[in-house]
Amino acid sequence: MLTPTFNRYYLYSEITEYLQALAAAHPDLVSLSSMGQSYEGRDIWVATITDTATGPAADKPAMYVDGNIHAGEVTASMTCLYAIDYLARNFGSDDRVTDLLRRRTFYIAPRVNPDGAELYLTTPAMLRSSVRVWPDERLSELPGLHPADVDGDGFIREMRVRDDELGEWRISDRDPRLMVPRGPDERGGAYYRVYPEGLVQEYAGQPLEVRPVPWGLDMNRNFPSNWHPKLRGGGEYGAQEPEVKAIVDFVLAHPNIGGLLAYHTSGGILFRAPYGYTDAEMDPEDLRLMLEVAALGTEDSGYPEVASGGEYGATIVEWAYEHRGMIAFTPELWDMHGRAGVSREDVRKAKTRQEREGIDLKLLQWNDRELAGKGFFGWKPFTHPQLGPVEIGGWNPKFVRQNPPPSFLEQECRKNAMFVLRHAAALPEVAVVEAVAEPLGEGGDAYRVSALVANRGYLATCITNKGRQPGVVKPDRVVLELDRGWRLVSGRREQEIGYLDGYSAGQRPGWGRSLPARSAVRLEWVVAREESGEPKEAATADGENGAAGLLIRAVSSRGGTSSAQVPLGLLR
Repeated sequence: MLTPTFNRYYLYSEITEYLQALAAAHPDLVSLSSMGQSYEGRDIWVATITDTATGPAADKPAMYVDGNIHAGEVTASMTCLYAIDYLARNFGSDDRVTDLLRRRTFYIAPRVNPDGAELYLTTPAMLRSSVRVWPDERLSELPGLHPADVDGDGFIREMRVRDDELGEWRISDRDPRLMVPRGPDERGGAYYRVYPEGLVQEYAGQPLEVRPVPWGLDMNRNFPSNWHPKLRGGGEYGAQEPEVKAIVDFVLAHPNIGGLLAYHTSGGILFRAPYGYTDAEMDPEDLRLMLEVAALGTEDSGYPEVASGGEYGATIVEWAYEHRGMIAFTPELWDMHGRAGVSREDVRKAKTRQEREGIDLKLLQWNDRELAGKGFFGWKPFTHPQLGPVEIGGWNPKFVRQNPPPSFLEQECRKNAMFVLRHAAALPEVAVVEAVAEPLGEGGDAYRVSALVANRGYLATCITNKGRQPGVVKPDRVVLELDRGWRLVSGRREQEIGYLDGYSAGQRPGWGRSLPARSAVRLEWVVAREESGEPKEAATADGENGAAGLLIRAVSSRGGTSSAQVPLGLLR
């Protein structure tokens, strides 16, 4: 399979087949590797995409993109596949893609939780993350209702059980599919208790306690940043899960990664730092840059950026910013409410039962209009083996609620995959933009060499001020390499130059016009011919005029590597 389609959700074997075929078809553009193995031993594939004719992947500024760390969020893996396919398919024909792949590297891991996604796609089960049973293997033995596909239709939906005395819900007067809260003064009607579809362990009559599924881990609460044992689903210690450790190890092994996108579902927002504190407490320059880059994603997807604040912890995006100084986002793909014309503000403001019923009615109307009514399963009588007469129905939990219906999938993938390209374009890019040698005196035995090293990108070579912290991003450096027969008189063969601003630094808000960015630095050396140096043979810097030379190489962890050769006079 070399051409993926985006009207269904792929199994692990199909993703593997596509990635292997793509790498075989484009060996100079795409390579495939495993960043590690999952809990059940599946390879976690990562595609490295760059034009190797313009340099190795490690020497270019890079984006890291992944998806599907949460088992059911399979739109994320399809969006990653869309980005991979878009880059490979348009290289050589689309100027923007071709230019990016010549100057950037993309590391894209479509499915970092292959075990959970496989269980989600091949069974009725709904789970958050890993298939490792946690926190207690005895959860499935507890008395109470355990979610299960009782009627055998392939989904775990909802059950409504008639209970006129204790029922909390009633059927809406405006649409019989809709369950609405029973009013404070309502008596004498038909009322229901609503449960997840499931089976009862040790049934002893009402009330029923609903038990969670046995897979309680949340791998996006297992990253090293601010991990603590009280995090819901966070495991026993940070980076404990093999999938999380594989991601952390991969990012640390690729210091050229300066931007990160971790795709999730759902909600239609772009989550960003800070985590655990407010915008007011965040470095103001980092916040400004994060908002500017987020705006690129908003323009393509329509999704607003949202600060995570104190709600979450130990996520990949928090770790990427707090520990690695990156600008990173969690795009929450698919906005069912937005598709139905219900804004986030509408949901936030809905306080009363009547207001919430109005929103639910809009969702059902959207289902009838856009999905031909197929997104909601009408309530059907069923004889439950323990509860007796019940009705089973509700929304399609997997491919309407959590992920888009297949007919909406490609739209969702495309508009969000474009953020990968735009974020990559904002990364720093170091270049030796000028390199000259001026003879000192006659005879060509000594030269003053100067070079201008610049960052042509939007972001600084440290990306953020967090990146300036010790041990996060190594300072940029310039290396001088002399041909045999020449020696260095003044200057250093290798010197650190700190970090180079991106052009964003010249746009800082303030009184009056901002000062120009410190985006370039000039260096000088004096070199001379070795008095006893033996003449070089034909393999010289310019290869034709017989001139010896030197190489000036700028090396930036996040801004890439750039070199310039300078001829130094004729050979004797």
